[in-house]
Amino acid sequence: MDKNGQLTFFDDPLLQGINEAYTFIEAGDFTQAVKKIDDLMTINPDYPGLAEAYRVARFWESRKKAMQELQKGKDTADFLMTQWEEFEAFAQNRGLVWATAYQKAMRFVFFTASEHYTIAFNDRENPTDNLQLLMQLGTCFIRLGEYQHTIEALEYARSAYRSNACILSLLAESYYHTGDVPRALLYFREAFLLNPSEIDIQLLSAKPIIEALELVKQHKPDCSDVREWVPVMAHIHDIFYVKRQLNSSQLETIKKDIVKLEASFQTLDKEKIAQSNVVPRLINRYLWMLDYFEFQQYDQQSLFDIRDRLLAIDKGLFESYFQKKTFSKY
Repeated sequence: MDKNGQLTFFDDPLLQGINEAYTFIEAGDFTQAVKKIDDLMTINPDYPGLAEAYRVARFWESRKKAMQELQKGKDTADFLMTQWEEFEAFAQNRGLVWATAYQKAMRFVFFTASEHYTIAFNDRENPTDNLQLLMQLGTCFIRLGEYQHTIEALEYARSAYRSNACILSLLAESYYHTGDVPRALLYFREAFLLNPSEIDIQLLSAKPIIEALELVKQHKPDCSDVREWVPVMAHIHDIFYVKRQLNSSQLETIKKDIVKLEASFQTLDKEKIAQSNVVPRLINRYLWMLDYFEFQQYDQQSLFDIRDRLLAIDKGLFESYFQKKTFSKY
């Protein structure tokens, strides 16, 4: 106790004990964690956090032997990631997700997996394997909130695989959380142009993405894939406001995409269109062209043509947008 007779941290052996158990869990010493928790339960089985810590430690203790029998590198890392998926379901069913022990286990699993993916990456020469390993490594770091490590791993991958939406989205997420918002918005915008279906939206918690997802829920509640509508809402509501100038190759690619998507839009029936990604992808590319003709190569007639086409595709979405927007030469 302190001089005023108040109970302090050091007077509570159970608190000290459960913190020791958490330390064991984070270090991957689950056997010692279980032993420590067993001892604490003989004193007070209802002490906050003990039951949750026991379930977490026992789950991973039962898998430690299988992990130790695997080779270092990808096999061990993949095992951990697979078991984590099982653990997440286990934790959800038992209400463990918000427990301290869950967070400690997560740090053990993802830090250990990242170490083994790094070993695997250093041992492999096949560039296809390297890409997959780097993406898995980046995913581990994202889950841990280790955003600078994610950037270091995935900027290397991006140097060889510039057209990968998953890499760009994870880089965007990391740059946002490290304070480089302009680069984050740029990368998000480009990732959602490349291929929204490659993006793991569950890994993204940056405010611009959360805002865009809420808008999708409001305006397109019945859409088949919210990811496809994120760039559309982000444009209309000026969320992805940082934009790079298009080069001639990018411009031609977008034009060709529009031709192909228009062909699908004209030939598919309404039911098939609703089940596909044709409409949001077509709209997104028209919005890129809208920016091009407004800010890069001003052409008022092209702007009017795109406006009319977007209104024809989805008047409910664009009527108020274009009422507020005027096109005039600066």
